Amino acid sequence: MNLARLDPRVLVTRHFQSLLSLAIRGLSVLAGFAVTLLIGRMFGPEANGHYALITQTGMFLSVVAVGGIDLAVTRTFSAATARQVPIERSSLLRITGYSMGFAALLMGLLVIAGEPLMRLMFNGEVPKGAIIVLIIVMISRALTRLLGAILRSQKDYAWGQSVEVLLIPTFVLVLMALGFRRDVEQILWVTAFAGLAVGVGAFLASLRHTSNRPEALHIPMRETLKVAVPLWGVAVFLNISDWYGLATTSAVLGVHEAGLYRVAAQVATALSIITLGLSSVFSPQFGAAASTGDLAKVARLAGTATRLSIALALPLVILIFLFAGPIVLLFGPEFAPAETILRIVAVGQAAFTVTGPSGLVLAMTGHQRTNLAITLSSTAALLVLAPLAAHFGGLVGISAVMALVLVARNIASLVAAVRLTGIHVMRGRYRPRTPEASE
Repeated sequence: MNLARLDPRVLVTRHFQSLLSLAIRGLSVLAGFAVTLLIGRMFGPEANGHYALITQTGMFLSVVAVGGIDLAVTRTFSAATARQVPIERSSLLRITGYSMGFAALLMGLLVIAGEPLMRLMFNGEVPKGAIIVLIIVMISRALTRLLGAILRSQKDYAWGQSVEVLLIPTFVLVLMALGFRRDVEQILWVTAFAGLAVGVGAFLASLRHTSNRPEALHIPMRETLKVAVPLWGVAVFLNISDWYGLATTSAVLGVHEAGLYRVAAQVATALSIITLGLSSVFSPQFGAAASTGDLAKVARLAGTATRLSIALALPLVILIFLFAGPIVLLFGPEFAPAETILRIVAVGQAAFTVTGPSGLVLAMTGHQRTNLAITLSSTAALLVLAPLAAHFGGLVGISAVMALVLVARNIASLVAAVRLTGIHVMRGRYRPRTPEASE
């Protein structure tokens, strides 16, 4: 064994960007956890459910608006860093305009049909101003999701991660500390406008990576959308589970139970950030290696990401499993029923995390259609099984189904990656496929 590889200084140097990404994601989870904790302690489970339904729906709709595009730009825009040239400014303006156009379409649908959707989710009367706040949250999150991806594609990892996940909950906490916490409705308005401020700041930060000079890299929209369309389904699935589980729980069981479910999901997010944080760093590297046909390097990167995921996930899931009771009681005694739910969700997230970035490998190696097929199958299963599980099994049933579907999708991607590319994601090895092995 090469002991030098175990030297902490070597590990920090080699994986600095990954560790920095995880640190930012970790801080964002702490900030989000603090917001949920404060709302729960001040106003109880129902207020937590109210806040989560609006913000999670807005975040999910932002994925519907720009999902796929944000993943695609990490591949197409990263060519500028490979060539050591800036991005053409018009390319940035065009991709931002397209994304906001898609968000505007969703905004129109919400204005027309949002009331019945919200009435269903809230299992009754829609809170005053909920649709307006939802629209603002959706637009701001679409901006930060897209621009965070563009910043990361230019190796501006820390700022890109902060824009997407850290700054908004941090600003909300600061404003709550300043007294903007009269009720959950006021906290929602604070969240909405904090998101808009971060989105504007992210756009200004992205401009510094662009230029109008002739040598700037022109990135055709057609090329980006060609990559984005198959990835859209992947992006929607990766973000639908949290929202759909919460919305289904509220619609079938009530807003109070949705608040309990949200607390368990919020704590288990500590595990999901490992996957998200590593993916945000490794996806540009996967794209760069795949663009040169170096699948062996893609395999090595996938193996590294998987080993880092396992090393970081296992201690966390053990702690969450052992101390689930005391953790949920931090929110107040009304949250005690969430203890079992937290254990189920944590085990599911851990299993998903340790199976590695298989879907990302498929996407970045040109097998978007296979990735999309797996995603659509998993999403269909989720849409059918979650309401049934909630109806017959309550919170325990829906939590178990959400975890199982999530893990099943990753296992299917693992098998597909081996068969179609020869990449063994968890082992980090590559064996060339025969010519007839194709999608």
